[in-house]
Amino acid sequence: MLDVYDEEFATNMEIAKNLIAMIGNQRDKEICKKWILKLCSLKTTDVTVKKNRNSFFKYFLQVLHKGVQGDENLGFSPLDDKNEEREARDFMCRWSDDKRTYIAAKPLPGKGTLVYMAVSKDPTLGWEKHGDTVDV
Repeated sequence: MLDVYDEEFATNMEIAKNLIAMIGNQRDKEICKKWILKLCSLKTTDVTVKKNRNSFFKYFLQVLHKGVQGDENLGFSPLDDKNEEREARDFMCRWSDDKRTYIAAKPLPGKGTLVYMAVSKDPTLGWEKHGDTVDV
């Protein structure tokens, strides 16, 4: 049984297929397909994970669309609504409300986008505290 997040994911998948078909460079197509396969591998019933997966997919589609248009400056995601912080850095990052999922993306002009995504089962581990030393 599909829920609203699975339906949204399926719709985004169709959009992605159409956009990838418009990419001229075979290497770029393979990179896009690799990222989509990673998204497809997130098999879960957790609504929060599905929501975060779809948020990342929407951003991926925005970058893909701009890449198809040949836009050299991919800019920042409208998902990141903190204007002062956005202007002070050259990348986009976002935490889920429950601090279990982190997504970061940095445009590489003329090359694409570097994307990092991390998920933790236990948000109390404190890995969202950047700059602190972690004892192992």
